[in-house]
Amino acid sequence: MKIPDDETSRVSEEECPGSPDLESVLATESVGNAASHRALLVDATTPLVQVLQLMREGNRGAVLVVSNGTLVGIFTERDVLMKVAGQPTDLEHTAVSQDR
Repeated sequence: MKIPDDETSRVSEEECPGSPDLESVLATESVGNAASHRALLVDATTPLVQVLQLMREGNRGAVLVVSNGTLVGIFTERDVLMKVAGQPTDLEHTAVSQDR
């Protein structure tokens, strides 16, 4: 059974959302140059309350965590769900890098 061309392109668009030329951009550019906005960086000692506020205000799903100019981790929305939400965590006094 042959799938009509318009159906093939529709399925392809659903499976590969986003710009159709992202792959070609990444072949010639770094991820940093291809990104639509600058990465959000926070120091490892930043309190969770500030990190969450920055993520919310910046409409970001993740922040890069740095210490002495070196990347030491990535704090994501998943971390919020799995390590912060519903836990007895003092957001004012718990650093983003603190193991929970």
